[in-house]
Amino acid sequence: MSKGFCIHAYNNLEIDYGTMALCCALLIKKNLNINSTALITTDDTINEIQKLHGSKILEKAFDFISIIEIDREVSTRNYRDTRYTSKIQPYYNLNRSDTFELSPFDETILLDADYLVLDKSFDLAWGSIEEIMVNKQVKDLNHNLNVSGFDLRFNDMSIPLYWATSVYFKKTEKCKAIFQLMQFIKLNYPYYQKLFHFNSTGYFRNDYALSIALHMISGQFENDSIKPLPVDTILVATENDDMINFKDNSGYFLSEHIENKFALHQIYTNIHVMNKWSIGRNAQRIISYAS
Repeated sequence: MSKGFCIHAYNNLEIDYGTMALCCALLIKKNLNINSTALITTDDTINEIQKLHGSKILEKAFDFISIIEIDREVSTRNYRDTRYTSKIQPYYNLNRSDTFELSPFDETILLDADYLVLDKSFDLAWGSIEEIMVNKQVKDLNHNLNVSGFDLRFNDMSIPLYWATSVYFKKTEKCKAIFQLMQFIKLNYPYYQKLFHFNSTGYFRNDYALSIALHMISGQFENDSIKPLPVDTILVATENDDMINFKDNSGYFLSEHIENKFALHQIYTNIHVMNKWSIGRNAQRIISYAS
């Protein structure tokens, strides 16, 4: 059975998701034994990757590239670069629900572009008896479990929140149904906002759509039928954190969880980096190391 990683990347005017996806894929190639990769992207994003980094590095990073059309009439969201800078930009990451059809693999790990693969734990996922694995637990660099306002549930009376940051799935009928449910939820998002009473962020969130789909596929019961990935907690650097260096397969993060209280962290395990600009400032170091 074919196995590999899928990464979506759609640039907006400020944020270079293509370069982030390149960093993610090169680290996969560098650190993992099973390391096939597929990029799902747009013409403008792929052209920007080639312009900035060249065709050879693109070919080294990705085994498959799918060019798709995306909806440009989308909501905006507020992106933060530490607690001192924020910018409103379009949010184009609406197509993760199409990954079942777009993935070229029999077993897939769907990853966010802003995910740095620094350890080998994903090698333990392949060949699982589970059809799908998704994490509910997250913690930030300071070991807080409520990460940037993302609670463990939509609210105190609602369903658990699963994170779409990393999703393992197989090409089975159950997983096909989950992704089809996500597509349906996306089309009827305002209704599900009211039904499940989660706060409106003004843009479609894949985490919410996936959580609702998993709740529905589980018979609308809260149980342990959906298992986590081999490492059951996602480590997150929030938008308030800044990656100040990358060296020898480690990211160095300056965390300001409380204003004017700083902590320096050396991270050499997988990490979801919410501050997109901080990856950009270290992208050349990551690319040079991983390639």
